[in-house]
Amino acid sequence: MKNSTRIDELKATGRLPSPTGVALAVLRLTQDPNVTVEQLADVLKCDPALSGRILKHANTSAAYDGCPAVSVTEAAIRIGVYRSSQIALGFSLLSRYRNNPCRKFDYESFWSYSLATAVCAQGLSRAIASANEGEAFSMGLLCQIGRLALATIHPDRYSAVLDAAGASQEAQLCGLEREEFALDHNELTAAMLEDWGLPAVFVEAARCQEDPAGSGLDRASLDFRLATLLHMARHMADICRAEEAFRPPLRSALRAHAEEMNLDPEAAAEMLETAAGEWRRISRLLGIPTTKADDEKLALGGQGGERPDPEPKDHERMRILIVDDDPALLDFIGALLRHEGHEVEAASDAETALRRALEANPHFIVTDWVMPGMTGIQLCKALRQSEQTKSIYVIMLTACEDESHLVEAFDAGADDYVVKPFNPRAFLARVRAARRIVNLQEQVARDKEEIKHYAAELSVANRKLERAALTDPLTGLANRRYALDRLEQEWNTAVRYARPIACMIVDIDHFKAVNDTHGHDVGDRVLQQTAQLLRENVRKSDVVCRFGGEEFLVICKDTNLQGVRTVAEHIRTKVEGTPFEVAGVTGYVKVSIGVAVRSTAAASTKLLLKAADGALYAAKARGRNRTCVAQ
Repeated sequence: MKNSTRIDELKATGRLPSPTGVALAVLRLTQDPNVTVEQLADVLKCDPALSGRILKHANTSAAYDGCPAVSVTEAAIRIGVYRSSQIALGFSLLSRYRNNPCRKFDYESFWSYSLATAVCAQGLSRAIASANEGEAFSMGLLCQIGRLALATIHPDRYSAVLDAAGASQEAQLCGLEREEFALDHNELTAAMLEDWGLPAVFVEAARCQEDPAGSGLDRASLDFRLATLLHMARHMADICRAEEAFRPPLRSALRAHAEEMNLDPEAAAEMLETAAGEWRRISRLLGIPTTKADDEKLALGGQGGERPDPEPKDHERMRILIVDDDPALLDFIGALLRHEGHEVEAASDAETALRRALEANPHFIVTDWVMPGMTGIQLCKALRQSEQTKSIYVIMLTACEDESHLVEAFDAGADDYVVKPFNPRAFLARVRAARRIVNLQEQVARDKEEIKHYAAELSVANRKLERAALTDPLTGLANRRYALDRLEQEWNTAVRYARPIACMIVDIDHFKAVNDTHGHDVGDRVLQQTAQLLRENVRKSDVVCRFGGEEFLVICKDTNLQGVRTVAEHIRTKVEGTPFEVAGVTGYVKVSIGVAVRSTAAASTKLLLKAADGALYAAKARGRNRTCVAQ
């Protein structure tokens, strides 16, 4: 309550950092996995400054094809939904909150670190199915926004806090923040994200990002996975921004994080290199300084080595299998693809290629048409017949442009073709198109798995809700709603197969006196103990329900009058002879029981219950603590 009040006070200042209205709309759009480029462009058009940035990036990026984009929609299509949303959100916040009088708060460093965290979180999202790339980027960019908020609203007081914290660990900084402001930056970040309409799982992940293991979150929950993703992304951002002398211990810690998350450390190293290149590229676009060491090798296990291209190509590494009987062409195509950063394997015949496709499951295959033995056409057909390889993207190399040959290639299962001799730039353009399709296929597969996961969680939640709706929370017995439905079911079965059915209504005698004398805590215990005695002293096939107040209903299937009377008397004597003990109070209670069986006089469930209730009334009138049978 104290934190809630404090957050409301901070909101009331009107100085909490927030994206522009357009950027906030973009932030919410990225939470929708089905958002289209056209929807995003419609929002971006509302902000001239953002529109200009999007157009400039589209006309100067690798996607520029010599024909300038003149509309925001066309520009957004060229650079994609995620890149457009990155520019919109980053430019919106950065342009408004780049300077402030908080002398100890390094604004440039804050934005550099936030952007590095964002791109690292985006990269991790591809390996950990917790959020889509747009959501992960937004969460990484905003996960420390609480610090910016404190520096913006209380520049002098927060300067003093930062001065006192010095180079301390974040846990100490949080403690100092709570002493000064009654909340820390993680709590404020979570409150701001909630105020901007982000889902509850993202809010909880932001709150627990600095120590997911000690947060108490369920390790199988989406909240915990998102918090862990942010925690690891921030550690990767530290490595991106650190000087080489300080990187070894950070690398060791990141390797441990990767193993905890079941990620291959080498794959995590490649992910870090890719994220670092993306961070430098977006930093240049937004005018954010990186570090002096920003061109150094960042690999987890390395101490430098070959430096990356100062202008890294916009690619994602793929496994590509090349099939051709011409060694020179194999070497040429392999060199082109390796230069693009892909993992390449070569095969000199289609039989070997088919075996490697089954073993290595490449992302796509580049194959020649005419080869000794199995041809490229036959290879395509074989790939499409296997469940394991039928979705592999295939580019066919052919020396013939004849339309009938191309139709034959597509009919065999080829996805694209390249006519030899080919232009390397045109070939790589087709490879990039194939990469986009492969990425979409993998995203669809991840989405399907996520949907299955959510469907399973929803099914469990629905079962819990249904159980709660039909259960009495005090005694754990089925409630009146369930009792009436179940009695109707059992009645129909008894009528259909001409079997007997009976019921009894059990009422605790003088229960009001128990509550009045000893209090409701004792009364609740009496109800619970009576429910337990009923469970233990009926047959497994009988159904015990709390009917309301101090009344219980027992449905007895395949039971005649003598049988139900015997069970009722057994229950009555058991309750009478069993003391209850609670809060120092010991005592006994007794019950009255009304019994009824299906007959011509009780020819429906409603009449059966009415007969049992009448018998219970008779038992009460005759002095209680007895069983009466409906006449």
